[in-house]
Amino acid sequence: MAKTGAATLLAAALSLCAAGAHALGSDHGYDGFKTPDAVSWVQLCGIWGKDHQGTYRVIHASQDAQSFLYVQWMARDANGRLNAAHTAAISELDNDHAEIALTDLGCRATPRGIVVTARAASGHDDKLRRVTIEAGPAPGQYRYRAQRTR
Repeated sequence: MAKTGAATLLAAALSLCAAGAHALGSDHGYDGFKTPDAVSWVQLCGIWGKDHQGTYRVIHASQDAQSFLYVQWMARDANGRLNAAHTAAISELDNDHAEIALTDLGCRATPRGIVVTARAASGHDDKLRRVTIEAGPAPGQYRYRAQRTR
C-alpha cells in the first residue's frame, strides 16, 4: 500500500512539474531558426493580394559561385505569422548550368508587384551586366530580363 501511495504521489508531483514547464513555454535553440549558410540576402518588399494582406519576400543564395533567386508570396495565418503561400524559383538562374552570379541586389515595390534588380556576372561570357525580375501580381508570375553590353 505504501508503494502504491508513493507511486501515486510521485506521479502527481511529476504531472505538476510537467504542467509548470508547459505553462512557461519551451526553449527554442538556434538550430530551430538557423538559416542555411548559402543564403546571403533575404528581403521583404511590396504587398500583394486583393486586400493587400500579403507581402513579397526575395531570397538570394549562392553555391559554387552561382546565384539562386526565389520570390515568395507571403501571407499571414490566423496567428499573424508570415507563411509562404507560393514560391517561384527563377528558372533562368536556378539551374546548375546558368553560371550567373548576382551582386548589389535591390528590390522595390510597384503598383503591380515588385522589381528585383542586380548586377550580374556570367561564367559563359563577359557581356551580361544587369538582371531585372518583375514579379506579381499573381502568385508565381514573373518576368526575367537580362541586359547585356554591346
